[in-house]
Amino acid sequence: MDSENYDVIIIGSGMGGLGSGLTLQNHNPKLKTLILEQHSIPGGYVNGFRRKGYYFDSGAEGLVFCGDGQLFKLALDELGVKQEFILIDPVETLYFPDKKIVMYGDEKKYQSELIKHFPDNKDGIIRFFQVVKSIMDEFHSVVKGKFEPSFKELLRIVFTCPNMRKNATKSFDNLLNEYITNNQLRDVLAIYSLWLGVLPSKIRAIQAAVVFFSPYYYGHYYPKGGMLAFAKNMVNAYSKQGGELRYRTKVKKIIIENGKATGVELENGTELRAKWIVSNSDLSKTALELVGKEHLPSEYIEFISKMEKSITGFAVFLGLNTHLKDTPSHIAYNLKTEKYLERVAGGRYDPEEVLIRIPDKIDPSLRNDKGSSVILLTVAPYDFEKNWGSGKDGKRTAKYKEIKEKYSQQLIQLAEEVIPDLSKHIVVKETATPLTFESYTLNTEGSWYGFKKGYKKPKQQTPIKHLLLAGGNVKGAGVPTCFFSGIKAGQIILKKLKKK
Repeated sequence: MDSENYDVIIIGSGMGGLGSGLTLQNHNPKLKTLILEQHSIPGGYVNGFRRKGYYFDSGAEGLVFCGDGQLFKLALDELGVKQEFILIDPVETLYFPDKKIVMYGDEKKYQSELIKHFPDNKDGIIRFFQVVKSIMDEFHSVVKGKFEPSFKELLRIVFTCPNMRKNATKSFDNLLNEYITNNQLRDVLAIYSLWLGVLPSKIRAIQAAVVFFSPYYYGHYYPKGGMLAFAKNMVNAYSKQGGELRYRTKVKKIIIENGKATGVELENGTELRAKWIVSNSDLSKTALELVGKEHLPSEYIEFISKMEKSITGFAVFLGLNTHLKDTPSHIAYNLKTEKYLERVAGGRYDPEEVLIRIPDKIDPSLRNDKGSSVILLTVAPYDFEKNWGSGKDGKRTAKYKEIKEKYSQQLIQLAEEVIPDLSKHIVVKETATPLTFESYTLNTEGSWYGFKKGYKKPKQQTPIKHLLLAGGNVKGAGVPTCFFSGIKAGQIILKKLKKK
């Protein structure tokens, strides 16, 4: 059996895997680091594809902390990733039957817009944003360029940050209730609960303030060239620093010897040996399939087995034979955030709302001479209609195709409330169900954000020696979050290697 030797093998080229690989090679280019990716392209959910000249982002569609001097951008610069970002402004345009609300990328303009539409809540809006801003200012003054506070910094928060201390035990729902009385306004302010896929009552007020409202204070960004170009730029930086990446290479097993990870076995039987393994793969698959129950403590297996997966989604990708001239890049139609999330949590899928993304409205370099690319998005349950009418082992049956077509047409009809006659201009159409997301990312149930918010996250160091975790399963949802989890995994390995 063939065998090759590496210092570190990383399973998966999502943000956690790339963050880990970049950190290792940037700090020690002499390391022999290998990333194994089962897909033909990198990025995980930071990805995109082309169909007949039309470009579509297939996952993430906006990023935070990417402005000059901001956390994510600083980390990318330090690791040698050359990437330009375009400011998305407006951040979102919300269309309701009775009004249109523009979510400006400027906090003062956004406040004025909300007060214009909800004058009875004027005082509450002003006070709500004052509290959010104070929490953000205190958080950033303490962490100072790092993504998460250390233990000492947590102590500083307790003793020197009155607003964070006051709101430490509150949920986002509590914070909204304190200042907002209008239900539609609540839905508007809670829109980015969709980033975590759970109701405001399940989200901490501090997390909501720091993450959900950062677009209005620090900007919401799009990588020039699209999400796929962004992922490829990361790979380019990693490769230039001596890292290796193999596509279409699926890991069958992580080799465990005497309680220690010593390599991987590929689907073709090839064995690759390494001093350290980092799994950016789905945690359930990592533990139960790649490692195996026989190598793990029963309490760890039980811990993982009890954790529910996050939401997934349904998407329709459209290429038009016309260019959309007066349409914003980021649109939400008829979005009732809390009702929407409650419906999906109950396993129901009958969309009354749709998110619309038009990449070439943000980045002119993505335009073609044919027409606009349009992406229609909704969150959706994986187990709807017995896993979308699929057959054994996810087989795409006639029923599956019927359900997929039914709801793609429903989303198109909803989008026509904002883009009249959209259906008359479609020349390219692709549809992704939760099963599609599962097959392309290997995330159990096609989950977008790892485990459902609210569960205690596993540590990056597993019960198996020299096996670390990275990605949304260990640090939570969000592109920067997953990337920084990879940086942390790389730092752990560098520190251990330095001791030797």
